[in-house]
Amino acid sequence: MESSFAVSVVIPVYNAAAFVTQAVESALAQPEVHEVILVEDCSPDDSLAVCERLADAHPEVKLLQHPGGINRGAGPSRNLGIRSSACPYIAFLDADDFYLPGRFASAHAVFERHADCDGVYDAVGMYYEDEAARQRWQAHSITAEGVTAPIPGIEPSDLFRLLIKGGYGHIHLNGLVIRREVLPHSGLMDESIADTLHEDTDWVLRLAAVGNLYPGSVAEPTSMRRVHMQNRVSAPRPAESIQRDRLRLRAATYRWLRKHGTRDQRGLAFRRLLSQYLSWPEAARTSGRLFRLLGFAFHFPFALGEASYWRVCKDTLSARLRRGAGGQP
Repeated sequence: MESSFAVSVVIPVYNAAAFVTQAVESALAQPEVHEVILVEDCSPDDSLAVCERLADAHPEVKLLQHPGGINRGAGPSRNLGIRSSACPYIAFLDADDFYLPGRFASAHAVFERHADCDGVYDAVGMYYEDEAARQRWQAHSITAEGVTAPIPGIEPSDLFRLLIKGGYGHIHLNGLVIRREVLPHSGLMDESIADTLHEDTDWVLRLAAVGNLYPGSVAEPTSMRRVHMQNRVSAPRPAESIQRDRLRLRAATYRWLRKHGTRDQRGLAFRRLLSQYLSWPEAARTSGRLFRLLGFAFHFPFALGEASYWRVCKDTLSARLRRGAGGQP
């Protein structure tokens, strides 16, 4: 490997005292990793003490906390780690997960093969801590089970369109490596949606919109996601809470693309937001689709400036008129 392929690994740490040592050691075992940045996020367990020992034992490990030692969440912690990183390439790892041997071999090859490459994504596998964790994940997780990766063969020019549409897989941050030069175009993670668990999804969509993200090893995992009883994404939550957070994600992505994306990207993001709203149980309780569309404009006034919103309203009204005044709304 060329020395120029030097990677900073950013690890946000919260309540991960039992796991973070394995995460750090799995990163340090990769010859491409020149620094590991731990951002300890005011954990109530012994995470800070474990991180301090790791930083003392390994000169490549840098330990950070937010000013005042307050809890900010995973997104702001990753942002702090990104801002503090020094290498030309940046990768990510959750503190309860771990890299597999040869984590960056495929990514490095892709960067060398494509001069315009801004990032590479690999598959991420799942490691179940025990059967109880498996059952909890299967019952309540907001993400799918199994290997996480987009489908094979997606061109960078098609990636945003397919990710925003859904149904083609998604990119997990454990499997992502980016070139630092893309950050002025993508920006950092949106901290206003850090409590939704979706700020990483929004950020990946932005990276796909403004950069060239290429597939690496999308069939064989290069890292593992650990499933245990404290995973936030598998914590039981009401369906409306999940849907409300997804709406906030879609609205955040759309608003960012209004300023930084193309007209087509903005249209795709808007249609995904509208579709998400129309499937919302709270919206579905209204008396009909036309009323739900009016409710959408009430919640998101920017819809009034989107031609596709008016086309959907027109089509909905025309369908109702064809059914006659006595038809169902």
